[in-house]
Amino acid sequence: MIIEYCRSKTYNFGDDLNPWLWPKLLGDEFFTQQDEVYFVGIGTVLTSKRLNVQLADAKEIVIFSSGTWGDSAPSLPEKCKVYGVRGPRTAKRLGLPEDKVIGDGAYLLRKIELPAVDKIYDIGFIPHHGSEKYVDWQKICDQLGIQFISAKQPVEDFLEQLRGCKRVITEAMHGAIVADAMRIKWSPVKFSPLFSEEKWYDFSESMQLNLTFHSLPFISQKAMPLLKMIEVGGKKLISKTFKIKPKWGNLIFTGFGQGEKGTDTLLTSLKEVIALNETYLSTDKVVEAVTDKQYQRLLQFKADYS
Repeated sequence: MIIEYCRSKTYNFGDDLNPWLWPKLLGDEFFTQQDEVYFVGIGTVLTSKRLNVQLADAKEIVIFSSGTWGDSAPSLPEKCKVYGVRGPRTAKRLGLPEDKVIGDGAYLLRKIELPAVDKIYDIGFIPHHGSEKYVDWQKICDQLGIQFISAKQPVEDFLEQLRGCKRVITEAMHGAIVADAMRIKWSPVKFSPLFSEEKWYDFSESMQLNLTFHSLPFISQKAMPLLKMIEVGGKKLISKTFKIKPKWGNLIFTGFGQGEKGTDTLLTSLKEVIALNETYLSTDKVVEAVTDKQYQRLLQFKADYS
């Protein structure tokens, strides 16, 4: 069986949980054979492109806690075996019954014995991995006296830093999910213009949470390379003028950047989020129920494919 997930050019904690977590839960022997059976786990990976194009030649596709969103939702081919999906919005888009909602698979971290960690940080801040290229978050966090936690680092390092926090502010959805699983209070913020509330609601509704987001002003301290500026500007113009390639219209154009300009407004907004101290944490009862449901489905999957 082959673990199928979104592979980034650099580290991305949420996606990288897949090759780290599933072998620990199921055993390495599950994922040693290249037998054209694919295990699709954590992430918003249930798209037409992935299931109907990239995995068109797959013999079988196992779906476990994955999500979908927007117009990318696929029609599930018959070779898909669904043990569960991330949330009610994914189930609805795929035409699946409510019983298939099992929550995000990252909650199964609760079934892994992790080393003890001292709470050495009052607050941690986790931007989305894609937002790290726009701002020097380390400097921002140093000025605020909080811990910067990058999603672009190995899973073990990310977990150690997050678990060392008493509270986290996060733009990265799996920062919130893992904080929730580890019983750490969290506050969701949106910074990037590409931020997707839909994915968050899919996860949060499965945990019986009603979310609101604090908006941070989007700035880019760094200038775009000239050729990239021309490429992105041209694509956005084409999308707007000729009504084609709608994805191009969502490309972020940062021009010559703002340097340190705008940093003050970003600092002020983050200070407000810190001061408000509005946090979320699903109930122990819900977390235990979701984790148990996932684990039972995982045991069934293991029995089916042993």
